[in-house]
Amino acid sequence: MKNKNGLKRLLMISSAFLLLIGGGYVSAMIFGKKVVYEGEGESGLWHASIEKSDKTSIGPNYFLNLYWDGAKEDAKRTIVKTITLYIDGKKYDDRGEYALSEYTGEEMDDGGHMEDHIATFDFMPEEDVIGHALSVKVEWKTGDEENAEIMKLTKIPWYK
Repeated sequence: MKNKNGLKRLLMISSAFLLLIGGGYVSAMIFGKKVVYEGEGESGLWHASIEKSDKTSIGPNYFLNLYWDGAKEDAKRTIVKTITLYIDGKKYDDRGEYALSEYTGEEMDDGGHMEDHIATFDFMPEEDVIGHALSVKVEWKTGDEENAEIMKLTKIPWYK
């Protein structure tokens, strides 16, 4: 009789433990997702994402990250002239000018690392982002050559 009670207790504790671990994993997947939208340019030189901010004192808000996927040598001589965000096909805002050489992710002389991306459009309200068609236009100059590219951002499912 004691063996059966001990076995029941062990099974109940094990089941509770597994349920707690599984529930925590599912919650982390659903609520821990920061990247909401992603997109990349046809040239393969850029990709962008919109993430949920940790700074929620003003309510849920989002910001845009822009990444350079081109050659490091080109990054050092590239100027991002303008980053323009479009929501439902209408211009939301634009920002510029950024020296890409400051966003290479390289180690700095005094220690630490540079950012490897441009973070901008801070504090976009949730109602301006969620459920809307989003795109980003990047205009840049590498040396004497000027370029522009539009990236359509698509919603990322919570389970990815």
